[in-house]
Amino acid sequence: MEDDQAWEKYPHHHKWFNKLWLSEQMGYKCGPGGTDIPEDGMYVIRPTYNLGGMGAGATVKNLLKGDFTTCPPGYFWCEYLNGKHYSANYKWKMDHLTGGCWEGVSCWRGTNMPLNLTKFTEWKKLTYIPSINTPIFKELQDVGTINVEWKGENVIEVHLRESPDPDYDIMIPVWASDVGIKKQHYEMHGYDFIEAYDNSNGYIDDARIGFFVK
Repeated sequence: MEDDQAWEKYPHHHKWFNKLWLSEQMGYKCGPGGTDIPEDGMYVIRPTYNLGGMGAGATVKNLLKGDFTTCPPGYFWCEYLNGKHYSANYKWKMDHLTGGCWEGVSCWRGTNMPLNLTKFTEWKKLTYIPSINTPIFKELQDVGTINVEWKGENVIEVHLRESPDPDYDIMIPVWASDVGIKKQHYEMHGYDFIEAYDNSNGYIDDARIGFFVK
């Protein structure tokens, strides 16, 4: 399932697609375009809604207090969160004593270029899975399976479906601009190529064409 399909399937959970709302729930310093930046620092600027994924439109900028103009309408600013990037899948587990909880199923750590929120260079499967312990996530139990993206211990995105990426121990994204460079190297080291084209509905200039996997 993709995010646009989840939007249609779960109309009563539409607020979870609102990344500004989620940032507010998590207690981050954030606000919509046109509002005052509270203090000088590094901020992420990205669309409030992005059902196409791939981090389309997201940038990291150094903003100054009192800046009302850098973040455009329809976007929001949020404090830049440090830490490793995780993408984890969870299933709802019923429990007659507690009512149930989210149980971690799988998790990958993503490596991306410095301050580049759209272009990852590797995803590596881990035994570690961050724990969802915020009560608000119980609202989503009827969804059954969710994918949560993290920076360190901080939730940054929630998807009402599992990760659409293939399930391998190591996945190397292949971008249209570097396919020729990577092909010979990874094939020599025993990787297989899986086609998985995505350009966020045309909003990513350098499309991801697939993964080398192992």
